[in-house]
Amino acid sequence: MLRGLIPLPAGPGSLRLCLTGLMAGALLLTGCSGPTGRTSETRAATAAGPGAPALTGALPTTAPSDPGGPRPVLGAAGRPGTRGIGAARPTLIDLGGTGATGVVRDVSWQDWGGPHATGTGTAGYSAPGAPPSAATPQPTTLVASDLGDCNGRLSYRVLTWYFPQHGEVPGARPPLDVCRG
Repeated sequence: MLRGLIPLPAGPGSLRLCLTGLMAGALLLTGCSGPTGRTSETRAATAAGPGAPALTGALPTTAPSDPGGPRPVLGAAGRPGTRGIGAARPTLIDLGGTGATGVVRDVSWQDWGGPHATGTGTAGYSAPGAPPSAATPQPTTLVASDLGDCNGRLSYRVLTWYFPQHGEVPGARPPLDVCRG
């Protein structure tokens, strides 16, 4: 039936080999072309993995951390003696106090522009009951949250940091209102 339409190699098993190749090619082409009844959201979720949620809306064209989009800052600038407050992705935060416990250095941020940003840095740690003057530089984790309007700018309005290596967890220290002071 296929002889004359498709040139087939001669010899035993050659028809089976040719048909196998044709079927594999047809399967490959069917899986890679044309509408399949799946939506783009289903294809995106399938590409992300079987447990990934399907996308349900248009994706934003500008992410908050993109240079062309809104770029959040940390709180409101203008308080005397502070540094890093009112800046985007500050690498140094100084709350303007006299002690080492209000300064975080070498800050590196992740997820800046999302609902909350997490960072790591070095801050003065004093054990519970010890005076602030006993603080020593320790690695710390920062969380900037409550993204919203602060004096007319998109800002993280709350900042906190904690020391996981000393058993602290998020919320172990009171959050700081860096919008109103």
